[in-house]
Amino acid sequence: MPLTWLWPGRCVLCRSATRRTLDLCAPCEGDLKRNVGACRRCGQPTPRLDGDCLACLVTPPPQSGTLAPFLYAPPMTRLIHGLKRGNGLIEARILGALMAPAVLADTPPDMIVPVPLSWRRRTQRGYNQAALLAARLARKVDAPVDYRALRRTRHTKPQQSLDARARRSSLRGAFQASAAVAGQDIALVDDVLTTGATTRAAALALLAAGASCVRVWTAAYTPLV
Repeated sequence: MPLTWLWPGRCVLCRSATRRTLDLCAPCEGDLKRNVGACRRCGQPTPRLDGDCLACLVTPPPQSGTLAPFLYAPPMTRLIHGLKRGNGLIEARILGALMAPAVLADTPPDMIVPVPLSWRRRTQRGYNQAALLAARLARKVDAPVDYRALRRTRHTKPQQSLDARARRSSLRGAFQASAAVAGQDIALVDDVLTTGATTRAAALALLAAGASCVRVWTAAYTPLV
């Protein structure tokens, strides 16, 4: 008898028995909105021109590519909320499994680096949700995670309360990378991309420290409204 019948699992969204190793039932997984036709450079779900959106053709971001397989819309919002507000372990395992096909199709990185929290935010939350997700993705691609390769040099205001310009200004110079990234192809991991200000600042810091390449891996992209 399969173990899924003895321990059927419980969907974190609808609480039904999943009958699978993932704590997410098939119907709820089917309700997740896919980021179809996204720009390969920034991940924005817009019509593409030779793979890159017009904004990236005019002003390319520092990352060489962005992997964001889902849209930040219900019910993905509930998974991300659980990743940040619970202990994050179940949601990190679910998101890692959901992202697995996309990351396995990407070029394997030399190193995986999670976007760090400030010490103040880390103390308040008790953990870094990007680090939990990075650990799960590392198992999929068999690449090392360096949790100290990137650090926040100062605390910044909650980004949800700022517009795009204010986010870029707030995050300018907020990250510093270690010498360990020199010559490395880096996969920078975060949970959600909205304006891209955080990953932009983090990628710039990694490149300034000598990283040969930075691509972004994130679970979801927030669509423009």
